[in-house]
Amino acid sequence: MKNYFEFDQDDKKLWLGIGVASAIFIILFSLVWGGLFQQIERVVFALIVIFLPGYIILKLYLDKLSISDNRVTDKIMASLGLSIACMVVPYYLTTYLRPYVFNTDEEGWGTLSNTWVVILLLILVVVVAFGVKYYQNKKNGLA
Repeated sequence: MKNYFEFDQDDKKLWLGIGVASAIFIILFSLVWGGLFQQIERVVFALIVIFLPGYIILKLYLDKLSISDNRVTDKIMASLGLSIACMVVPYYLTTYLRPYVFNTDEEGWGTLSNTWVVILLLILVVVVAFGVKYYQNKKNGLA
């Protein structure tokens, strides 16, 4: 695993900030709209789908990225951008631009819910990212 990830102080600051922001979000929204577990589910799902794939790709390939003076902000922006590119755009393409069968209700896709599409897409993105990194490490003699 050391060939894949190496956590530094910036990563600790990033996850501490995400934890604090998530806690504030959960507390405020559960006070206003209620449903503590529903708010926790929203935060966890958003972190897993909107942030984690981009963060994994960032840690695997672009860990030394430095756009500005604050590397934590750079990692947040790059992770969100990579997640949008790898998760949101393919999800949109598979959900809204898929062909309809005879212009009726979605016969073929109707059995597959959107949650499963997101989970399958997430697994695909993470497996491909690790697979390419494993191949690169094996090619360079690091695996």
